[in-house]
Amino acid sequence: MIYGFRLFCCIGGLFVVAGACAPKVTTVSRSNAGSYNDYSEDLAAVRPIYNDVIANTPTTPAPPTTRPIEQPRKTTAVPELLHVNKRVDAILDTMAVQSRRVRYAPGYRVQVYVGNERAAADAAKLQLYQQFPELSAYMTYQQPTYRLKVGDFMRRMDIDRYMPKLKAVFPSAQSQPDKVDLRRGLLIR
Repeated sequence: MIYGFRLFCCIGGLFVVAGACAPKVTTVSRSNAGSYNDYSEDLAAVRPIYNDVIANTPTTPAPPTTRPIEQPRKTTAVPELLHVNKRVDAILDTMAVQSRRVRYAPGYRVQVYVGNERAAADAAKLQLYQQFPELSAYMTYQQPTYRLKVGDFMRRMDIDRYMPKLKAVFPSAQSQPDKVDLRRGLLIR
C-alpha cells in the first residue's frame, strides 16, 4: 500500500512539474497575405516639417547657368605657422640618442669552419683575413667545438653577393641568423 502511494505521488509530481515547465505556446495562423498588406499607421505626427524650404522654393524653373571663364588663382604666401613643434624636436632628439646606444641587431653571419682543432680554425681565420679583409671574423668555442663565423650582414641579399666567393674557399660555408654589430653591418656593401 505504501509502495503504491509513493508511486502515485512520484508520477503525479512528475506530471505537475512537466506541466509547469512546459512552455505555453499559442500559435496564430494567418489565413491569407492580405491581412499583412493591409497594415497602415499614420506617422505624420513624428515626421519633421520644413516650412521654410517649401515656402522659398521657386515655382518657375531656373534658367541654365553658364560657367564663367576661370581666371588664374592668386597664390597666397604660406604663413609661418607650419613650423615644427618644439616638443616633437625634443622627442626626436631623445630617439636619436637612444638609437645611438643600440649596438647589436638581428642579422646574419656565414659560418665557414666547425671543428675540434684550434690550429685548423686559426688557419681558416688567417686565410679569411687574407682573401676578405673587409669582413670581420668571429671565433667561438663551445667545448669541444670551434666555430668560425664571418661578416655582419643585415640582409640575406648581402650574403648572396659574398656566398659564391666564400664557397669557393670554404666549401662548408653556410649562412646563419645571428646578432650582428650595426656599425660594421652598415659598412658592408
